[in-house]
Amino acid sequence: MPLPRLAVVTVALTLGLTACDFFDPDPITNADSPSTEAVLQNATRAELQNLVSGLEFQHRNYTDGTAGVTQLYGSFGREVYAAYASDPRFITNWLGKGGVTPDPEFFADAASYDSPYEAIKQGNTLIEAVNNTDAVTEAERAGYVGLAQTLQAFQYLIPLQGQYRNPDGAIRIDVSDPLNPGPFLPYDEALARIRTLLDEANTALGQAGGDFAFTLTSGWNEFGSPAGVQEVNRAIAARAALYAEDWDGALDALDDSFLSLTAGAESMNTGAYHPFGAPPDLFNPLFYPRNANTSQILMVHPSMIDEALPGDERVPLKFFERDTPITNGDLPGVELFYQDNRYDSNTAPVPFIRNEELILIYAEARAQRQEFGAAVDAIDLIRTTWGLNPYAGPETTDALIDEILFQRRYSLWAEGGHRWIDARRYDRLDEIPTALDEGQVFERLVRPLSEIS
Repeated sequence: MPLPRLAVVTVALTLGLTACDFFDPDPITNADSPSTEAVLQNATRAELQNLVSGLEFQHRNYTDGTAGVTQLYGSFGREVYAAYASDPRFITNWLGKGGVTPDPEFFADAASYDSPYEAIKQGNTLIEAVNNTDAVTEAERAGYVGLAQTLQAFQYLIPLQGQYRNPDGAIRIDVSDPLNPGPFLPYDEALARIRTLLDEANTALGQAGGDFAFTLTSGWNEFGSPAGVQEVNRAIAARAALYAEDWDGALDALDDSFLSLTAGAESMNTGAYHPFGAPPDLFNPLFYPRNANTSQILMVHPSMIDEALPGDERVPLKFFERDTPITNGDLPGVELFYQDNRYDSNTAPVPFIRNEELILIYAEARAQRQEFGAAVDAIDLIRTTWGLNPYAGPETTDALIDEILFQRRYSLWAEGGHRWIDARRYDRLDEIPTALDEGQVFERLVRPLSEIS
């Protein structure tokens, strides 16, 4: 059964479980799993571990298959074409062909709105459970809370970008009661609340001691301790500060993040990831076999190939040229030759924040502060890592922002829709190419009808 479109969609307490009852938002459909009430009072360490595992599961759901944020926001930004023959709306609605606008009830838009709130609900359940048990110490309790709040803040940023500056308010932050949620907050106020939540989480993590009382997945790599999650927290805080145009705040957050101003692919790819695996886990939803004979595949937008700089090593690393093109009936005359080349298998992890993004945030903040030497040095870490000559253009704010946005297109391709978000941040949506699909570029998504009514 599909998840109901409530203001907040309640999630299961363990991996993969969903709820389907409007009036009782927390039923459990698996008799072998604990009920909500059983873990909200006197939860055991094992039950708390289940909640943490469930939170990590929900944290990655925005990447899900054809309904993922990369596919949706990436289509808006013409990073990708979602060449899925299963439904014409992947092309017509997402690209705005013939004046069509996004369908607020299209199931594939759900990942940008419903999925983040599933993770946020899971975080609320974890926080309530750990605050109502004597099974952990105060330091251990702080670790659970700090992790939950960090991931909640990351998730809030996803629908916030989808509802960018909605005149009726952007998103709800107060969702503790799913049947009586708080008001829609304006974009700037919601973003400020998210940044405060990140600061609160950082404080809690600082009180958590040297180790967690729970185990995180392999996706955290060396960041699986309270100090490590703090570094990830500050990386997310730097992203949020960038959205707020708080350049000083971004640099302050980067100081305490895992930012490493060093060149090389290993440095660029250091970060936190979503792990995937074979059943009963889920496969990587962005992996497609090379040259797959299919009508359901995410394809690289041709502009990414056409506008790449000669010798840019990111092109062969990220884009695979097929032997035969993919066509779609809703894109007449268009042949798509390149597919995603980043993942070697269907169990490869997907990053949710990497050092390469942090270097580019650093460069942008320095450029905006007119600290041009530091900005150019950071840009050159990116360029030289990927086989390009050092930057040789003008050292002005406008010129450097042009360069940084261009590098972000290739460094952060298909990692959650950065190009669409970046173009909008700088009032450059008209620079996103639409001639090939004869569509339009949207400023925001339509709010789900259930939220309107």
